[in-house]
Amino acid sequence: MMAEAKTQYSAILLGATGNVGGRIVQLLIKNPLCKKVVVVTRRKTDAFAGPKVFDVVVNMDRLEEEVAPHAQGVDVALAAFGVGKGSAKMPAEEVCKIEIAYPAAFCRAAKAGGARVCGVMTAAGADPKAGTKYAKIIGEKEKAVESVKFDFLGIYRPAVILGNANTPNVLSYVMPLLHWSMPSKYHSIHKNDLARAMVAQSEQASLAIAQGNAPKEPTVKILEYKDMEPFFIKGECGEA
Repeated sequence: MMAEAKTQYSAILLGATGNVGGRIVQLLIKNPLCKKVVVVTRRKTDAFAGPKVFDVVVNMDRLEEEVAPHAQGVDVALAAFGVGKGSAKMPAEEVCKIEIAYPAAFCRAAKAGGARVCGVMTAAGADPKAGTKYAKIIGEKEKAVESVKFDFLGIYRPAVILGNANTPNVLSYVMPLLHWSMPSKYHSIHKNDLARAMVAQSEQASLAIAQGNAPKEPTVKILEYKDMEPFFIKGECGEA
């Protein structure tokens, strides 16, 4: 019991009402090493219940100041938040607010509260110098969260996310058939596998810090499909 108490951690999450974020909350609720989950949303949701879940409803334009009091004492911050393919129909300034400003504000509040580990979902092809609007914005998102300087920052770059409400079901069958012909970083990934990778890698980093086994300098790790694959659990992607 003493050993478990020393290795337990608390987490704060932005994006719980999304497909990946919702799965992250489920994993954390079931995880005995996670003692507390602070769920940050812009409107009240009854989707998650449990003695270790704490809901925080915020005004997104005052995200940093409103999250700050609830981030005190957290160990791990996770952000699975963004607009994805919906960005094509939105003005660039609105996409930048959702993809860059909000996650960066969340990260700053979490860091100020004590979080030493952070995991942020971005997208394959992210590059601030990219020629396409979305890839460039996502590249800027990565730069913004890197500037917060967590002890460990994991940047997760999925391509097509399967099991997602916005992804046609037919792609679950078609995409894996095409993997042989494309670079692994563009392989499709199920939302459950992505969530598992974000939780497992963050937990691993948090435990290393707690046990004094982490690098002394801040670490940024970019995880593409092949880097996330070791965290997948066979059969889990079929779960709701």
